[in-house]
Amino acid sequence: YRSTRLLNMVHMANAVKIMVLLAAPWLSAADMYLNSPRGSNNKLREQSNNVQNANRLFDSQNNAAAGYQIGDDCKPACKDGDNNYDVTVEGATKGTMKFYQGSELYVEWTHQHGCGVGHPNLRCQIILQYMSEEDNPSLRDGTGQTSAGGDGNDPTEAETAELVRGYHEPFDYYQSCMARERNQGLYTADQALEANGGASSTRQNPNGNGRRRGAQRHGLECPEERDYYPYWHPTPWHDIAILTDEPYERCDYYRAESQNVVAKGYCSEPGFNNPDSCAGNGGTWKEQAAFEEPPPECTGSIGSRDNHNGNVRNGHPHYYVWKIPEYLTGRVVLRIRYNITTGDFNYGSLANPKEVGAELTGSKADPFFMDRKFNDPNPGTRRRSTFAGRPAVPVPLAQDPVADWLKLGDTNQDTSRLLQLQVNTNQFGRTFEDRTHSFLVLERPANVPQTQRIVNFNVRGRRGNIVQVYPAVEYDFIPQDLKVEQGTLLHFQWTGS
Repeated sequence: YRSTRLLNMVHMANAVKIMVLLAAPWLSAADMYLNSPRGSNNKLREQSNNVQNANRLFDSQNNAAAGYQIGDDCKPACKDGDNNYDVTVEGATKGTMKFYQGSELYVEWTHQHGCGVGHPNLRCQIILQYMSEEDNPSLRDGTGQTSAGGDGNDPTEAETAELVRGYHEPFDYYQSCMARERNQGLYTADQALEANGGASSTRQNPNGNGRRRGAQRHGLECPEERDYYPYWHPTPWHDIAILTDEPYERCDYYRAESQNVVAKGYCSEPGFNNPDSCAGNGGTWKEQAAFEEPPPECTGSIGSRDNHNGNVRNGHPHYYVWKIPEYLTGRVVLRIRYNITTGDFNYGSLANPKEVGAELTGSKADPFFMDRKFNDPNPGTRRRSTFAGRPAVPVPLAQDPVADWLKLGDTNQDTSRLLQLQVNTNQFGRTFEDRTHSFLVLERPANVPQTQRIVNFNVRGRRGNIVQVYPAVEYDFIPQDLKVEQGTLLHFQWTGS
């Protein structure tokens, strides 16, 4: 169900409470949960708690119980004669939220593994982006549970056009990703990457989107673009904000490399990923122009502790106040990513020790920019083998390494002293993601001047107690605390069940 109303606030105390606060990530099978606007986690109209198709639109890496179903706008309810949900009733899956240009939208989330300026255990980014119908004129949620692009490993134009399927990234964008050579300079640890997956083969997605071991494609998302920021090729995603544990070290770089302000290159021959190889193989290196939008806001994130999927400072969730641009209009999807590198890679750690002949200096000592120099020359061969120190190249960690980690003594005669670490090298340095269902950005009513403040006052959460809805949240208002000046407009609106 969806409801909306715009009210003029009068006789209120002055002052705007809150502007930008946030947090970030670190290890394990966890998790970025967008609570407002409602994050889908790939859900659509499930009648159960778990997502039915985690490959529908994107790769979240989140718990299957997370996310919110799409809203309805049936009158009175989307039910058949037996009181069961009926997607064929007029208004089913059409509970679309609407926000006005220039209004303030509170983006709120939880994540499980911590972040914050100076965090002792990790490095992190939280990246907020949007895509609109200008980037994909057919942008839609769909009405069914099937995957964007089709049911096979390789999408087809015909299946992509089926209205029952959701559709975010354009079809041609995904095809370019699959055709293009992956970035060979990236850190891939000891993962054996699929050679025929193009830019869909990454350390976090080594099987290359279904080119081996079954279907791995997540809608029409490009895994290389998903896993890395800022990306070096054109993308349909516009940057809103980046929150990081190292704002002084990173923010200038993020803002300068955002596609909002800088063009991104590609080859006319789709297989090549840099100007030299492009020209050397008869192609022409081209550039897609910058979006010509302001650079994203970049700031330090609020501190949050590890393994705590909940509120942060003063009992409030992580949030960011997005002032929706005046130039944005039409159907829009918001995306949030939680990109982390664990402290295991810090210089001087067990994985990255200070030792004779292997000292790292300058950018090499920066774990946020680890590259191919740290890759195992024989990927996929060291799993559960004895970790006898790094080989000729400085490989930080192997898959499930075995060693005398407690330094109990000579293990040549007594291998019972060897211990195995549970290490999955495609998860040490990892990205989690959530996206909203699509919403509409509308021009302001004719009687509301551009200078008048509009604040969206919404409802987050879903029906049930905390055990039933976790890792989502129970019903509540968003923002929970708000002080506005006289004359501010409040846009009341909610959707859900």
